Amino acid sequence: MFCPNCGSKLNDNSKFCENCGAQVQAQQPQQPQQPQQPQQQQYQQSQQPQYPPQQPRQQYQQQYQQQYQQPYGQQQYQQQQYQQPYGQQQYQQPYGQQQYPAYRLKTDRSLLKFILLSIITLGIYSFVAFTNISNSINTVATRYDGKKTMHACLMFFLVGPFTLGIGALVWFHKLSERIGNELMRRRLPYSFGASDFWIFSVLLAIIFVGPFIYIHKLCKAMNLVCEDYNAKG
Repeated sequence: MFCPNCGSKLNDNSKFCENCGAQVQAQQPQQPQQPQQPQQQQYQQSQQPQYPPQQPRQQYQQQYQQQYQQPYGQQQYQQQQYQQPYGQQQYQQPYGQQQYPAYRLKTDRSLLKFILLSIITLGIYSFVAFTNISNSINTVATRYDGKKTMHACLMFFLVGPFTLGIGALVWFHKLSERIGNELMRRRLPYSFGASDFWIFSVLLAIIFVGPFIYIHKLCKAMNLVCEDYNAKG
């Protein structure tokens, strides 16, 4: 070590120069620096993919091949789950035999019953009979055609008198038409429709027998519809 002031040689542990008296700072020994790897080499090492050991990787490839050897769709939907054709597990009985309506409709309408009970009850039974017919056709056909026939009592006591009988004609026309459409939809072998109302109940009313023929056909048509509904829904 040398003095920075006069250049005299000094001991390594000297704090002052013996020649000029100048203060000397002790120099610390320099530690050797470790060589640094180039940044590009470190980046390349970090980007290299790290594979699992040789044995687990081979096992994974074997499991993958075994899993996808079968054709598509057979892995999730095994044949054991669908041995029977679709629909036979839950619906084994033919249509109309496994379920019945909760409320069974009347099927005992007749012209003779209509006349006798109407005479005994002084005409009250006629309102009850037409009310039952309107409610029954709503129960059967509303879910298919989206229509709803007016209540018979509302038509007879309010709409009919207020419209001078025109509302009653429209009501019977629509009622007969709905019953005829339901007969056709259920493929029942009986002809009935709005034309029967106009022919028998209006045009042939002058011979007194026409309205009774219409009531007979109306009762028979509704009995057929209700019987089919009670059997098939």
